[in-house]
Amino acid sequence: MIIVQKRVLAFGKELVAKSMDSSLDLARYHYGDLGFDTVPLTPGSKKAYAHGWEKRSSHRLWSVAPPKANIGIRGGGYAQVAFIDCDSPKTFETASRWLSGLGYEEGDYPLVRSASGGGRHIYVNFLGNLPGDWRKLSKDFGAGEFRYGMGAYVVAPPSMVTGGKTYSLIKGDLRQLPRLTLEDILPILGNKDTSSEKATKIPRRVIPLLFGKGIENYKSRSEAEQSILTSLINAGFSFAQVLSIFNQNQCAGKYAEMRTKNPQKAEFWLQKSYTESYAWANAHESEERQKALDVIAWAESTSWQGRTGPSDQLAFIAAAQIAYKAGRLSFSASCRDVAEGAGIGRTTGAKALHRLVSDHQLLELEKKAVGDCANVYRLNTDNAKLGHSLSTLSVRRCPSYVTHDVFRKGKGKRGLGKAAGQVWQILQFTSANIDELTEKTGRNKRTIKKVLDRMEQIIDRKTGEIFNMVEQREDNRWIALPVNLDEVAVVVETAGTMERQIKQHARERQEHRRSIEKSQLTKQNREIKKV
Repeated sequence: MIIVQKRVLAFGKELVAKSMDSSLDLARYHYGDLGFDTVPLTPGSKKAYAHGWEKRSSHRLWSVAPPKANIGIRGGGYAQVAFIDCDSPKTFETASRWLSGLGYEEGDYPLVRSASGGGRHIYVNFLGNLPGDWRKLSKDFGAGEFRYGMGAYVVAPPSMVTGGKTYSLIKGDLRQLPRLTLEDILPILGNKDTSSEKATKIPRRVIPLLFGKGIENYKSRSEAEQSILTSLINAGFSFAQVLSIFNQNQCAGKYAEMRTKNPQKAEFWLQKSYTESYAWANAHESEERQKALDVIAWAESTSWQGRTGPSDQLAFIAAAQIAYKAGRLSFSASCRDVAEGAGIGRTTGAKALHRLVSDHQLLELEKKAVGDCANVYRLNTDNAKLGHSLSTLSVRRCPSYVTHDVFRKGKGKRGLGKAAGQVWQILQFTSANIDELTEKTGRNKRTIKKVLDRMEQIIDRKTGEIFNMVEQREDNRWIALPVNLDEVAVVVETAGTMERQIKQHARERQEHRRSIEKSQLTKQNREIKKV
């Protein structure tokens, strides 16, 4: 760890002192130490060297990179880095004032000058969830982009472009990135849509309302349609999606009636109603959503004992997250949905759900699955061990690393496993000895020692490269070292496990629906023959 710190602290001086070749290599290793995900660029250019760079691991991309390749830093990575790309001095002035309003003054954040001299790249830690890889900044903010996903990168120091001009770090410390949330970023974006077409599903309770059923339970048609809007917004639908839904369905009838008379006026009314509902939904957390958040915080801060403890914990958190998104303590969830959210296998997810109902009594099974409708569960906040904790619980929410592909077993069982994920999660925020790790994880000492030994030296069997994820200090306390988890996942051959699982589950769901349709058709044919 001391060696890593010295290399990082000497970053600026060494880049100047070394030749261009060695400084590029040195910079790339420094970026890796800091948790940045790098990609090789064509020498003397800003263009990525390899095709498919946005999908391939950094480790593989650099294995085929040419000498003197420039360096690009991708969005995301272990450091969750994002970039505010200011194309002009005026945009940078606006960005400086905006960051100052958030409590970050110049020098508090890394600032990189582009090769042209006029552009600036501001490095930040982005904690939000935003579909896509980049967005244009709003016209009021200025010319430029916000880049945050694996499909976007910036050219990093000390890369040199044609003409001998280089990118350089002029202010700030690359180890200290300002933390920005989605709420911080949204006001400066040109496109504020935070939803994804693939990720949004119409809530089940809204479907009857779309066909005009159940409207009598509301005082007015406006109130009914406002309820539909709020539910769709909570599910992540953009205005464009909501407009399409209202145009294709009867709903409560008010919008449809207005649209018949004056389409432009009707769309204006729906836009205004959507904006008001969006503002209300963001300003008010329902009691059920707050309870779901409390339950998630409790689950994250509790030691889950036993061999199946980590799987049960992850499955419970995934189930609570589904409840939060639904806005109700009662929610519909299949074992596949929970498995994907928890980063575990389908069978493991099904067994964990069964234990959460029968053994832990943290979930109640309200309705069993019928046809293509999944089980309906309810978060049991009356559970004794939950009841006395939630009222006084104050837990800082932390990013979860346990669901990453590197902590899955994979086909060859070379993955690190959930026990390693638990240990890694704890060591992100504090050093710990084996006894402390045993107590916090609920695992036995033998398991803890085994995963620490494994993470201390992971060897790439193809290249011989060694990845050290943890290190033991002289006082026998263990600390985590900065590594790129995506690269380690490639080495232990579990990269892409989650993506493959999601595709497999999609195929299984489709086959299940076809099976149901085939069964119904067979039944109908039999009834016709009887007649």
